[in-house]
Amino acid sequence: MSGRFDVDKYRRQATGWCGDKKIYFSGVMEGLMNAIDANRIHVLKYEKAEFQKKVYQILPLKSLKEATLKSGQSKGLTFHENFIKEVTRWFKEEFFKWVDCKPCAVCGSPSQSGPPLQPTPEDLSAGATRVENHICTICGASQRFPRYNSPSKLLETREGRCGEWANCFTGICRALGYDARYVYDTTDHVWTEIFSPHLDRWVHVDPCENAWDRPLIYEQGWKKKLSYVIAFSKDEVVDVTYRYTLDPNEIKPRRINEAAVQNKIANCNKFSFRHSAEKKQLLTKRLAKEMTAILLKPGVGASEEYGGRESGSLAWRQSRGEGGTTSHDPEGDRVIRTGEVERSFAVRYSPAADKYYISRDGGAEQVMSSFRSLAYKNENMFRKVEYDWNKVYLARNSHEKSSITWRVECNKPIKSAKITMLHSTFKQGKVAWTCDLDEETSSFQTQFADIDLSKLRGATAFSISAKMSSPGSQNNAWQHTQLFRTDLGGDETPFEIQLSF
Repeated sequence: MSGRFDVDKYRRQATGWCGDKKIYFSGVMEGLMNAIDANRIHVLKYEKAEFQKKVYQILPLKSLKEATLKSGQSKGLTFHENFIKEVTRWFKEEFFKWVDCKPCAVCGSPSQSGPPLQPTPEDLSAGATRVENHICTICGASQRFPRYNSPSKLLETREGRCGEWANCFTGICRALGYDARYVYDTTDHVWTEIFSPHLDRWVHVDPCENAWDRPLIYEQGWKKKLSYVIAFSKDEVVDVTYRYTLDPNEIKPRRINEAAVQNKIANCNKFSFRHSAEKKQLLTKRLAKEMTAILLKPGVGASEEYGGRESGSLAWRQSRGEGGTTSHDPEGDRVIRTGEVERSFAVRYSPAADKYYISRDGGAEQVMSSFRSLAYKNENMFRKVEYDWNKVYLARNSHEKSSITWRVECNKPIKSAKITMLHSTFKQGKVAWTCDLDEETSSFQTQFADIDLSKLRGATAFSISAKMSSPGSQNNAWQHTQLFRTDLGGDETPFEIQLSF
């Protein structure tokens, strides 16, 4: 290995359980031990001056600070915490891109994974020991996708899956002066933790999900069977598994070779980090307080409702079993289901609040956060907030073409339907709306506002889609198509579906 640790390789080795007896696959423990070594060394890259300088050259620091001030302070948090929350939103919605399989560079059609390719010397220099091969399903063209592990390189490519996201994001947090840790979960996910001096504790932050202080999202939402969750910083390695569960006793049987893992972590902290007596005392005191808090109050946020994973395509999430289960979405596919209604069903979306409001037979409204939570398909869309113009809307994520789909499934035939979907276009931007009803598709090239869809009479399921495009490659072309543009402080709901039965 010539001294280079392949973090991605060891992360793949140290995942999964075999059968109901929960026996590790061969080599998993060796992979876990090596992953601990690889990650403790890797996080030191965030401390390099050239990397941190590059972060400040790229980061829109002024606008992020202004956005933090204009958005107001979250209850119980200081500017320090609110700023990193804004950075997390920016990272997900404007900076980094999720990649399952890249669209074909030749014809634009979907691709699928093929046999891996050999990394080039340039790939290896940026930590990409693995190169994926994305093959077009139509023309067969092949496209290389190196899985870069260099945080500096990721500031340039700005794409990948959770490994790249957490790697780059944690590095940005360190460059900004936050006490940040890279958190590694052996069930194949990674995220970040930030220490808040104001809260006097570590806070869970997942840039892939734009999640703040929601440690139960993986166990309760994604239905992960956790075993080891380990945090790495420039100062220490910490086993934080029990912060991410409601029931430590349920996890303990899966923690094979517990003594060996704890001994490995202890040795890392003893021999890998050379601290002054004062710093060592501070870390020891802080760790003792952290472990006490975790064991006494495992599962912060236990009363919250959790949904399945948002990042990644539907097929990818389903293949990993991370769709989760929620009241509106028992299969993890984000379908809007009317449930057992007698007369009426309504769902509306507020861009300003970024929430859906669902009512059945005129009863109390159910609230769902994030436009993604009920989007059946979401290709390169994000929620854009313009603090200078005091506007908010859904927009394309800097791609020439993007789309979003909502699917509704009913418990009985529809008697009548009224649907409002508003959009705004600028210059040569185009939005094409379609309503799909089994074999039949109705298209609306203009506004989808207040159209009485008589063709839905008798149907029990339908989908509504918006496809957005803008010719040219201008840097601001994504702004030319905007869904549901409203005032930032308003209560308008330019997305409404009203059904009667």
